[in-house]
Amino acid sequence: RFFLQLVIIIFFIAILNLEINSTKIDLIDNILQNKIVNVVFVTFCLMVLVNGGNFIDGLNGLLLQYFLIVFIIINFNFGNYHFVDQQFLNNLIIILSIILIFNLRGFLYMGDSGAYLLSLFTGVYLIEFSFNNTVISPYLIVVFLWYPCFELLFSMIRRSKKDIKTYKPDTYHLHQLIYDFVKTKLKSKNSLISHIYSSFIINLYNFIIFIVAVNFIYQSEILISIVALNILVYVSFYYLLKNKKKYK
Repeated sequence: RFFLQLVIIIFFIAILNLEINSTKIDLIDNILQNKIVNVVFVTFCLMVLVNGGNFIDGLNGLLLQYFLIVFIIINFNFGNYHFVDQQFLNNLIIILSIILIFNLRGFLYMGDSGAYLLSLFTGVYLIEFSFNNTVISPYLIVVFLWYPCFELLFSMIRRSKKDIKTYKPDTYHLHQLIYDFVKTKLKSKNSLISHIYSSFIINLYNFIIFIVAVNFIYQSEILISIVALNILVYVSFYYLLKNKKKYK
């Protein structure tokens, strides 16, 4: 699966001529001027996003809500930019909203293929978005994608420390811990309700973060600080909820 993803992503990079041309760090930007290095870097970023998107697709609505919020924020704040096709965004938001309704009701599941496809599409779209407007800090895109990417990287680190195979599922992702906590508090036998509440809690936090971030679209230092805050919040809640689960 890894090598198939690699081939498909490199294919899209070549066909669409995807590039990350600015990180606001001169040394890295100079290195990225090398075509091969740029392809490797873009491939790495998309691979992390695609697999991270699949990792967070453990609750009904979580992945769809997350990317839907990203596109709504872009449409609302950048819809009048000349390089943004607002009609396309409007149609995309409607389609994702309809799928989300069925997903929340448990009538439709994203599955691996759906999670990969939506994550890849979003990554390609945001790379193009950043490439077409270098005035906006590229770290705005990092804020938009921080959660699935950090979920993957954090999960890989914790699994390697416990010698757990990275391809094997477990119930110690943050969203699963939040789900267990919510289900316990609600004392509901209906798992769909717990899914909906858990997804809403996670994405409410991300929605607030995105709203704050779009007020600093030119200030990389502040956006980097927001990413650092997100990581701190993630790790803090992860270990808090993990300890609660351990000592039940």
